Amino acid sequence: MPSLSESETGPSKVAGSDGINPSRTTFAAFSSKPFALLWANTISFALSQSIQQFTFAWLALQIGKDGTELWPGLKLGEATTVGLVIFALGLPVLLFGLYAGILTDRLDRRVLLFGSQLGSIVVTAAAAALVALGSLNIWGICGLAFVLGTTVAFGMPVRQAIVPSLVNPERVLNAVTLMNVGAQIATGGAVVSGVVIELGGISAAFAAQAGLLTLGLFALIPLRVPVVRENVPRRMRDDLQEGFSFVIHHPGIRTLMIVLLATALVMAGTFQTLLPKIAADNLGAGPFRASMLFTVMLVGTLTTSLVLASYRRIERAGLFFLFTLIAGGVLNVGLGLAPWYTMAFVIMFITGWNAGFFVNLNMALVQAHTPNALMGRVMSIYQLCMAGAMPLGAIVAGLMADVLGAQEWFALCGAVLLLLGIVILTTQSALRQMSSAPDPKQEATAPTEA
Repeated sequence: MPSLSESETGPSKVAGSDGINPSRTTFAAFSSKPFALLWANTISFALSQSIQQFTFAWLALQIGKDGTELWPGLKLGEATTVGLVIFALGLPVLLFGLYAGILTDRLDRRVLLFGSQLGSIVVTAAAAALVALGSLNIWGICGLAFVLGTTVAFGMPVRQAIVPSLVNPERVLNAVTLMNVGAQIATGGAVVSGVVIELGGISAAFAAQAGLLTLGLFALIPLRVPVVRENVPRRMRDDLQEGFSFVIHHPGIRTLMIVLLATALVMAGTFQTLLPKIAADNLGAGPFRASMLFTVMLVGTLTTSLVLASYRRIERAGLFFLFTLIAGGVLNVGLGLAPWYTMAFVIMFITGWNAGFFVNLNMALVQAHTPNALMGRVMSIYQLCMAGAMPLGAIVAGLMADVLGAQEWFALCGAVLLLLGIVILTTQSALRQMSSAPDPKQEATAPTEA
């Protein structure tokens, strides 16, 4: 077992150890007022996102119950309908995410964040009104999902790029973890969505999103963030090339991005598309009990996230990350094969426990080893891999579930994830050796700006 040690002024590695250095200051990042403001905003944003994803999936299930006619002669099954809506929701990240990263490194990050959230308010309010009027068909739902996804696509890279600039370098893991804790707390929005839908219908769920996003704007008003650089007259292609060049030439980050891309294609879209259907069709759950599966996962995720926030530095964070990838594959196989709601409930808790390490470590690894001037572009590549690949996985999951069965496809995707983790663990030493905090003596020099 690795030795544990840390001084008050910083991490001190025990000789001959690849250990984890714990810190008692679990909430240290909150000493930064800008970080605290961004965290408060993230709570409202993530809660709205959680409600949004569950609401769109449940809306798609309702309209696809008896099949959905996309156009004359083409009728979609229930799972494919859900996959199509989730695809539309995530497609903008794939189309616009890289440009959003460039703007993040060029423009005032606070203004960009404010504008994206304001756009989300307008779209969710419109969605509430249109659902209440009963004037939405499959094309209208996909259109709303796409527009709302566009506002998110321009907000995600800037939200994540801001975090490392608000704290000291040795607090990146702490800040990233606490930011994710806020987002994880807000994933309780799934159960909020389930309750609101039960009581007031889908229109009320969209209205709740708009209200939460409006509250979150108040935290952005006093927020101030460091200026990255002046808006220099450069071509977007040059900016984009600089970001990709950094990722490609950093062996650890390059491998990590490939892993995240594969994970999103295999599992992220599958999870969002099929879990509500499995809960409803195979486990006999209504909207509330289905949303409780997401909620118990949240409890597990919060548990490990708070533990992880107590550590200032993890020397071989990349190795621990790969262990969570393998464990995730095993758990997803079990979830796909679960015959009873109670078993699925327990597996979802363990999945959340594992996800707390997976999500926090992969983001900390990227942010800790990326220069601030490139952070927006690198985080947009990160989002392209994570969220951009998700809609592709969602549409494939919907199609394959209608052919093979939702549970069968879910379990098969888990097996692929398991195999991926084993291969990367045994072949990619650069990722295995990455720490959760920057090491100036070992990090390559960042690309300079022209």
